[in-house]
Amino acid sequence: MYAFVEGEIIEKHDDYAIIRPDGMGVGLTVRIAPRTSLELPGIGSTVRLHTSFQVREDSQSLFGFSTVPERDLFEALLKISGVGGRTAIAILDLPRDRIVEAIAAGEAGVLTTVSGVGAKTAGRIVLELKDRFAEELMEEWGDIAAYSVIPGTAGPADTGSRIFMEAVEALVELGFQRPDARDRVRRARGEVGDDVPAEELVRHVLRHTG
Repeated sequence: MYAFVEGEIIEKHDDYAIIRPDGMGVGLTVRIAPRTSLELPGIGSTVRLHTSFQVREDSQSLFGFSTVPERDLFEALLKISGVGGRTAIAILDLPRDRIVEAIAAGEAGVLTTVSGVGAKTAGRIVLELKDRFAEELMEEWGDIAAYSVIPGTAGPADTGSRIFMEAVEALVELGFQRPDARDRVRRARGEVGDDVPAEELVRHVLRHTG
């Protein structure tokens, strides 16, 4: 229902933020992971969060994520027996390198460090998501597997991953399918270099799209 929300940060807490969409006199409560909260800019800043609207018998919740892959992974986690919104958010609060290790590398034991995730549930998560998300996680987050993501810092690998994701998301918004967008950006980086801005990668892809 809501693909994203963009607007001013009115409040920011460990597990939620209140966002006032541009030009609207309302504030939306968006549930977020503590790691996402740390990565958000300060109150009064403008932010865009990719969102997932979840309706249950007794509640309606809007969850927010820094990237589309995180949102997609969250929604996939919800389809697994024994995983609810709170547990899925807790999993996504793990450092990105640990998420890569757990799902892409098949290390289910990493997930048992999350409250409420036992060995059986962790095994189901890896079994059901590894084939679907392994390539995407390794491509978009794998470069930071040995890098601690700390707000206000950006090492070469972290910057490279962000550029890759930004270029992919721009192509998706232009109508490309995500797997095709990833392949095209990967090829573009091989041709023009890893250190060019996302917009240059997008322009290169568009110039070479028949």
